[in-house]
Amino acid sequence: MPLTIAGRVARIEGTDTVPVPGVPFTLHRVGRTAQGAIDSGTTGRDGRFRFRLVGDTAALYLVSARFAGIEYFGDPLRAPGSNSALVLVSDTSSTAPVLLGARHVIIRRLDESGSRAVLDLFTVRNDGPDTRIGRDSASPTWWMPLPAGARDAEVQQGEVSGSAIQFRGDTLFLLAPISPGRKSVMVSYQLPAAVDRPRWIAPVDSFDLLVEEEGASVRGAGLMPTDSVTLMGSALRRWTAASPTGEWAEVQFAGGATARRGTLIWLIGLLAAALAGGAVVAFRKTGQAPSPKREPPPRDLIGELARMDARYAGARESVGEDEWAAYQAERARLKAAAEAAALAGRRPRP
Repeated sequence: MPLTIAGRVARIEGTDTVPVPGVPFTLHRVGRTAQGAIDSGTTGRDGRFRFRLVGDTAALYLVSARFAGIEYFGDPLRAPGSNSALVLVSDTSSTAPVLLGARHVIIRRLDESGSRAVLDLFTVRNDGPDTRIGRDSASPTWWMPLPAGARDAEVQQGEVSGSAIQFRGDTLFLLAPISPGRKSVMVSYQLPAAVDRPRWIAPVDSFDLLVEEEGASVRGAGLMPTDSVTLMGSALRRWTAASPTGEWAEVQFAGGATARRGTLIWLIGLLAAALAGGAVVAFRKTGQAPSPKREPPPRDLIGELARMDARYAGARESVGEDEWAAYQAERARLKAAAEAAALAGRRPRP
């Protein structure tokens, strides 16, 4: 099928966008049989680009543009393509304000290992015109404390690459540039039983805190009890604040029955589909699981594939065998993750 992808590279200026000329851009394809950078060029005086090719209806296409040392990606496209593709770039600043926008914390009951599994979904918000960067190569762009004593923290899903997040003790550090807009992240961690009064820093937009364990109490951040929810047969008490007040929320546990170890797995799979579609999460007051939906892969998976392919394009002879093998293994992992996310309606097995 003939495919035309046309659009422009632009920068936000005030309440409008202005074209950015002379910017190198690349077209990437992510398909089942072929992936990688397939064409490139430089924007004209009007910041525009255009590609004409034979398209694959089963593939995703996206355009990236490199500006001020940072690679920016447009939204994924499918054949027959688009004549209005947009890649937004921006200037950089180490002082651009970044906020914790929304936060959803789900706490499982104490398990047989003596800890509580936590799923923490949050939104990082950059409302300004500039991309936030670190003060230097060793500095994070943003950081957030987790509850004191949190351990075994892992990135589960979201719009920020797991390789751009580090956990040092009970603090999360984001190392990647943060472009204007909002990005969602899902992390999990464990709270030992000894941590009986954990605290979470409050976001600015909305706060949801769900607790499975009976007898727990919540205070702070303007959180108020609301209707309980049932997810996959587990009842969770819920507190919410549409406009949180105060800096912290605290949960006090009373102790109770234990849950099977590893029972957070189903919840991660259930909420991954919501993040893949760009949502934070939508809680339903029902005993039935949400109907499965086919979603596109998260933009970050596609973007990471494209960035790797752009980096190694034509470099087969110039890198060592070990590095090339590592690249092939990582791209296979990312491709499998992207395909799995595209079929996120399939519930993972426990």
